[in-house]
Amino acid sequence: MTPEQQQVLFENTARAMGDIPKFIKIRHIVNCYRADEEYGKGVAKALGISMDEVEL
Repeated sequence: MTPEQQQVLFENTARAMGDIPKFIKIRHIVNCYRADEEYGKGVAKALGISMDEVEL
């Protein structure tokens, strides 16, 4: 994927999560990170959650 396509994916993922509780968002970030580190970091950034808050 191009960097632009990746950014769209991160933003779409974040938008789809809506107003779910933060602990679920963090759990999803962990799963994304396990699949691909940059994916997890990108989703975290799109959600406005620091990777320091994510226990890997």
